[in-house]
Parts: sequence; C-alpha cells; structure tokens
Amino acid sequence: MNSSRGLIGISLLMPVLASCADSRPVPTITATWEATIQHETMREALGVAVVGQILLVSDPQAGAIHRFDLAETNPGDMLESWSLQVQRPMHVAAGAQGQLFGADYLSDQIVVFGDDGSVVLRIGGHGSQPGQFDAPAGVAIADDGSIYVADFNNHRVQRFDATGGFERSWGQEGHEPGQLYYPTDVALGPEGRVYIADAYNHRIQVFTQDGDYITAWGRQGNAAGEFDVAIGIGIDGKGRVYVADQFNHRIQVFSSRGEFLGGWGQSGAGPGQFDRPSDVAFDEAGRAYVADFGNARVQVFTVHQITTHTIKGAATWPGRRPVRSSLGRWWY
Repeated sequence: MNSSRGLIGISLLMPVLASCADSRPVPTITATWEATIQHETMREALGVAVVGQILLVSDPQAGAIHRFDLAETNPGDMLESWSLQVQRPMHVAAGAQGQLFGADYLSDQIVVFGDDGSVVLRIGGHGSQPGQFDAPAGVAIADDGSIYVADFNNHRVQRFDATGGFERSWGQEGHEPGQLYYPTDVALGPEGRVYIADAYNHRIQVFTQDGDYITAWGRQGNAAGEFDVAIGIGIDGKGRVYVADQFNHRIQVFSSRGEFLGGWGQSGAGPGQFDRPSDVAFDEAGRAYVADFGNARVQVFTVHQITTHTIKGAATWPGRRPVRSSLGRWWY
C-alpha cells in the first residue's frame, strides 16, 4: 500500500466562458490536491464510489473492485479486493443500503454486491433486447432504488426497478439531440434529472427519469466547456455536475443547467495532474475522489468556490448540434 497526504496546493482556474458586455462577479470552481490513494496491485482506476468510510475503485485490467479505508486512523489503506465475481468492471455506484452496483463490461451484467463482497443480484445478459446489455459501462441508483444503466454498444440508457426488473429504455445510435453515441456513464441530479456521459458525441445529455430529452451541452475540443471524450460524471451535494474529460486530462464543473463553472487538471503524473481521468465521486464532507485511470490511482481534492470578476458576463450554452465524430480511440 502506498498512500500519501500533504498540503501541496494544486489549483487550476479554467477560463470562464463569456458572452455579453457587462461586468459582474462569476463563481469559479477549483480544487486543492489533498491526497493520493494507490496500491501496487491496482493496475487501473476507472470507477469510484464512496460508501461511508470506504472508497471502492473498479480496476478493469485486474478484473477487480478494490476497497480502501477512509477512516482517519488508516486513511488510504487497502482493505481487500473483490475479484471472483466480475470480469471487467467499469463505473460503479453506491445504493442507499450500502450495496455496490458495478457495470461489468465483459459479462454484460450489472453486478450488485453486499458489503461483504457477496453478490446479491445480477441484472442483464448479452443482447440488444429490453433488459439485455452489450458492454454496460455506467450505472446510477435513484432514491427509490431504480437502476439506470449506460448500455455502451447498444447506444441507449435502460431503467430497472429496485429488484432488477426492466422498466424502459431510450436512445439510439446517432448525433442528434436525444440520440447517443457510445454512452459511458449516468448520474442522477436535482429535480430527478438523468445526466448521460454521451462520450463520443463529446457532450452531456440530460433527460427526465422517463427518458424525455431536456437539454445537452458540450462539443469536441479543448476549450472551456468542450470535451475530448466525456467519460464520467459525478454530482456533488449542491447539484453541480463534474465531468471527467478523458483525453483533455481534466475535470470540468457545470451547474445543473450546463453553465460552465470551472475545473482543474492537466496531463501528467504529479499531484493534481491526470492521465485520462474517468470518474468523480464525493464523500459526506464534500471531498472529490477522482479516478486517475492511466496513473492507476485515485486523487482526493478539496473543492473550492471562489468569486472572480470578468469583463463579460457568464455564457449560456448555444443551441447548436454537437460535432459529429467517429469512435476513434478505444477508451478501455
């Protein structure tokens, strides 16, 4: 086990988008590096979830889910790994009763674990029919226990009840609003909104829990508010949307309506730097845990909101179509 904790401050204030001529204060989200959690047996870090004082990390290459202690007495210590019940786990999510839901990319299932690592439920199987998956990549759990799954190769989202019973699906391959192109993650936010990492459309799409399209933001690029594969989503206690911008090696932060708020990160292996970050989760204190995929570690950050002044007002998102793109690089 190698864990480190320190006071090195890594802050990156990303430029704020602007559109109008007036001057007014703009809140900007940034972060300070707090700790790094890693272990010699962890080969990749793709999905993260926090359950109480436990950090769970999916490791696709090792075919395992690692559990780390977050208690003050042993911060960052690895407790155990669950490796017998999954083949290639991707994004993970915590349930209200402390269960862990893992999207198992190779078995085409959502695997639900109890706190002792035992499997309490399996959902799905290979296929394109309702309730089946072709490489599930992301999962989220609603307050009522409903399960939402990003069905990667089927270009859709599926919803199940708390027992794993299929309820509905939406989406099809494409680039128009409401269509999806290899979705990789799903998260639930304020007002029951469902946020989808529409990865290779390089955007975030937002739906109701019944699959009705609401809005979208982002396009391919490296400017503020643009993405180079929007791979993972985390939503904090204030409803802000954090996007793991994979090949731009950064985290970007938005309001629940898609207004750009800030972010941090750059390519590298030092504190506060990333190699293809893939997910964000939060503990009860509001600290952000970022899965630093290529560096095989999780970095911990304290998130700050500061107020800056700009000569122009904050932008709203233009109503334009996302740039059409091919799959290109394989994210796993």
